[in-house]
Amino acid sequence: MIKQSIAVTRVVNSCVLLELDGHQVLTDPWFIERWWLRRGEPLGLRVADLPPLAAVVVTNPATNHWDLRALRLLPDKDVPVYVPFPRMARQARALGFRNAERLGWGETRKIAPGVSMRVVPSGRTLMWPNNAYAFSTADAEVFFGGEIAEVGPLERYRSEHRAVDLALLPVNGLRPVFGPRLVMDPARAVAGASVLGAEVLIPVHDAHGHDPLSALFRTGGTAADAAALAGTRLRVADLRPGERWTPAP
Repeated sequence: MIKQSIAVTRVVNSCVLLELDGHQVLTDPWFIERWWLRRGEPLGLRVADLPPLAAVVVTNPATNHWDLRALRLLPDKDVPVYVPFPRMARQARALGFRNAERLGWGETRKIAPGVSMRVVPSGRTLMWPNNAYAFSTADAEVFFGGEIAEVGPLERYRSEHRAVDLALLPVNGLRPVFGPRLVMDPARAVAGASVLGAEVLIPVHDAHGHDPLSALFRTGGTAADAAALAGTRLRVADLRPGERWTPAP
């Protein structure tokens, strides 16, 4: 049974607010739409609504995971920002984030008292590696993969680490009209959560807005599809933007 020490608030796309033993971690920040990139769903929280953060973690440099305009608005420039590329770390430091750091696969950090983090291989988008993040507290394991396409990396992770309690994985199967799938579809998200040993799957990377870029991409499922596919051993928490999930007492 998942302990009460964790909670999740969904913001939009792969942006969520993780609560880990009272410490807040923001993933894949995206708060400001562009004319060419729309959310396709409401915004769950504004930057001004965020509590003090222990860390910001980012899976890849796409604008809907790495919103530099919104990052500029974060008041605490001492918060650690962990990213997969040196250029992203330089961008964050240019905005004033003194503790921006590029982390590679397999690296670990202690992000708060009692909370540790491991960077997990998450495959590649074209030639660029994506990061996933596994968080450990005294009584919970949380896995966040905001831009992961295949189950294989999760199988390799699970072969060397203990089961997770909660998995956050993409579900909309986004892919270019001509090109490989960029993120998991519902079937792969359910399979991936099961491979990780998770009790609960929280879908992310669900909606996709109608904008100039949408003509170049196709989606392949929703969080509701993942819920329909899940078996009795896996619960799917289909969170609307702004909705906060906590474990059942």
